[in-house]
Amino acid sequence: MASPSPHPGSALYRWRFGEVEFDEARRELRVAGLPVDIEQKPLDVLSLLLRHAGEVVTKDELFDTVWSGRVTVDNVLATAIGKLRKALAAAGEARIATLPRIGYRFDGAVERMAVGAAPASPLALEAGKPVPGRTHFLLERQLGRTLGSEVWLARHPRSRDARVFKFALDGERLASIKREATLLRVLREALGEREDIVRLLDWNFAEPPFFLECDYGGQSLAEWALQDGRLAALDTQQRIALFTPIVETLAAAHAVGVLHKDLKPGNVLVAARGDGWQTRLTDFGSSRLLQPERLAELGITALGMTMTLAGSDASSGTPLYLAPELLAGQPATVRSDIYALGMLLYQWLAGDLRKPLAPGWERDVHDPLLREDIADATDADPERRIASAAELAERLRRLPERRAERAQREAEERAAAELRRTLERSRARRPWAVAAFAALLLGLAGSLYFWRHSEQQHRLAEQQRDIAEKQAARANAVVDFLSNDLIGAVSPGGAAFERDPTIRDMLETASRSVDDRFGRDPAISGSVHAALGQSWRALGEGERSADELRAALRDFGSAFGADNELSLRTAYALVRTLAYASRNTDFQQAGKLLAETDAKAGARLQQDGALALDAAFARGIFHHQQLQIEQALPAWKRADALQRRLFPMDAQRAIVIRENLADALNRSGETDKAIAQMRAMLADPLLRAPRISETNFASVQMNLARALRKRGDYDEALPLAQAAAAASEKVYGADNYQTLVQRSTIASIHDMAGRCTMALPIQRDVARRMAARYGEDKQATLVETGNLGLMEHDCGDRHAGIALLRHVEGSLRRRFGDDNAAAQSFRMSLAEALAEQGQRDEARSLLQDLTPAAMQAAGGDAAELERVRSLLAGP
Repeated sequence: MASPSPHPGSALYRWRFGEVEFDEARRELRVAGLPVDIEQKPLDVLSLLLRHAGEVVTKDELFDTVWSGRVTVDNVLATAIGKLRKALAAAGEARIATLPRIGYRFDGAVERMAVGAAPASPLALEAGKPVPGRTHFLLERQLGRTLGSEVWLARHPRSRDARVFKFALDGERLASIKREATLLRVLREALGEREDIVRLLDWNFAEPPFFLECDYGGQSLAEWALQDGRLAALDTQQRIALFTPIVETLAAAHAVGVLHKDLKPGNVLVAARGDGWQTRLTDFGSSRLLQPERLAELGITALGMTMTLAGSDASSGTPLYLAPELLAGQPATVRSDIYALGMLLYQWLAGDLRKPLAPGWERDVHDPLLREDIADATDADPERRIASAAELAERLRRLPERRAERAQREAEERAAAELRRTLERSRARRPWAVAAFAALLLGLAGSLYFWRHSEQQHRLAEQQRDIAEKQAARANAVVDFLSNDLIGAVSPGGAAFERDPTIRDMLETASRSVDDRFGRDPAISGSVHAALGQSWRALGEGERSADELRAALRDFGSAFGADNELSLRTAYALVRTLAYASRNTDFQQAGKLLAETDAKAGARLQQDGALALDAAFARGIFHHQQLQIEQALPAWKRADALQRRLFPMDAQRAIVIRENLADALNRSGETDKAIAQMRAMLADPLLRAPRISETNFASVQMNLARALRKRGDYDEALPLAQAAAAASEKVYGADNYQTLVQRSTIASIHDMAGRCTMALPIQRDVARRMAARYGEDKQATLVETGNLGLMEHDCGDRHAGIALLRHVEGSLRRRFGDDNAAAQSFRMSLAEALAEQGQRDEARSLLQDLTPAAMQAAGGDAAELERVRSLLAGP
């Protein structure tokens, strides 16, 4: 048999059969005009079979030629044939015939065209010679070499500018460098020019030698670490400071859909920058684009971006850093990159970038939090692994805070253990005490966190121990207050209560005692007042909540200053509480406080920090509660972006922000976007009911029902609304605000579907309960009364409906101003009802000052307003 494959100097061909074309020179396979990504060994097998079309090629000949000089296992040939058949698909898989125990044969007609010759030898690249095709640069030294490719450092002899050239020898690695060029362009177009990703300058894919030309990014991490013992000289804090930007770079790549798939020390570069070091990611030749459709959006040609065959991911990457699922043949995901990051983090902290993660690795990492991070990043089960690079980066950035919080928790647990022993002595007579204490402690935890965060921001890392001791002392003081002053007062023999108290009774006692107990330490009294404020708000007592938050703001200002971040964040919490109260005077106070707090925060609001998130949150609530959706929508979008970046795993914060954003989108006319977002929320594992609470999950269901109602999908909306209302009533009771508003939505769905007999009883009960529970002057009560007026009118009692609409429209204007969105909405409804009764002059006068924006915010739209105006046109 003649030479079975291209040898030096032999001809190279472009082969064609059916819809398949294979170019040996470029190592490129196309099916129906589309390039197919497939490993090199199956292509070598195809080349050999095509050169002997119609002849039997034995297994021994295939092994000797394709795997010459390499140790293989028996099934490697069968695997290559299987991948080749899958790549050819229906266009040619049947042409490869199997002769059991003998070999394979390619059947059928084949066309061929000579396209060149195999190089006589690998590229003769030598230091000091010009770069082929870039003669003004001289090769300096080889940086790396693999089968089929070489990477060289080159410099301009005059300017000394450095470049890195990645050559693809014999075209064998052409697909890889094409893919790398494409993905580097995707990263640049999506993220802009970045210092932490190697910059692509030029490429040559037209003729051999094929290459990429990139900026020089520095030494590999492995080289840098060994030079002058640099890694060994770094302490843990310095190692984390250098490693965290690497994680953040990968997070940015993941955010635009690029998986790296070959993270290792050789693909992280380090160069001097000022007084520090700049890290860069490089070598995206094995990478994958999760959303290939983005290429068209960015206007990028899909060079090297071919159909990836299932099961081929384990062929790329370095074995030490490959996640277990890749070795099992599963496709690469974000979490397989996280596994490689976890491996690299372990080696970095252990001081050895070649060390495997073997049993007993924990002894090399002294910090328990870092051991936890490595274990979570390298979990064998990808579902239990850290979900994103952004989450790992957040963990590393917050390491000093996490250490202090850990010390705080340990101190609190010790204090809580002592408290439990105290409670056990009174449990027989006061079984409710534990639950009441737990409820208050939950509220306190949030305030203590904000205090800890504020104080930690103004300490250096070496002061962490001192911070933890102060926090522990203050936590012990607070627990002592709860145990002795509050719980002790209701223990057997206590004088505070003559009967079994409710949680409200306990909060009343706490509110009266705080200043006397902690008057000399405003940091502690502020924390307790803030906790009480959250507890009162959870019970629906907005005024009591506001009083406690004002006291907290006073104390924090005294302890830390009015411009301190904790004081400002407490002020934003007070803005939210006042806005939720929904009375005109409360809105006025909230608006003034919001403006004052923004002014004190200043430039910090432009930074991507927790204070900016609180500000956006408060602004969203303030405008949303007044149905000022044009102002609320950008605030919610800002809050959503900050939450996803700063606290990606904070489910409670995420659900509130995303739910309000979806409602704002719905009210601004982007109903389809709102529905899509809420469906995504219900399907998001982060926002499952056990994590965010059954009632929060129900709230999302209800908002989705409202959007579907607006679109006319009543049959889909009704069961969602009913399930949500039932969940809220079970937890909060029949008279709770959330329960009542959700039942009102059920009534409106029935009404809009023409089922008056079902709608009216529900809405009448809602309006009655709302007035009895929250007062007749609240905006929410007036809105539900107005909704009842609409239903009474729609269902036949037009005089009763018009009377209710007159009352609601006038009350809303008097209490909240003529521009109030709800007032304008009911004004239009009243005008429509009057027009139908022939009272056209009064109806026209009502419509004079209406605006489409206010109508839309209240749930209507511009078209509805124009329809009513058209009814009143003419005499």
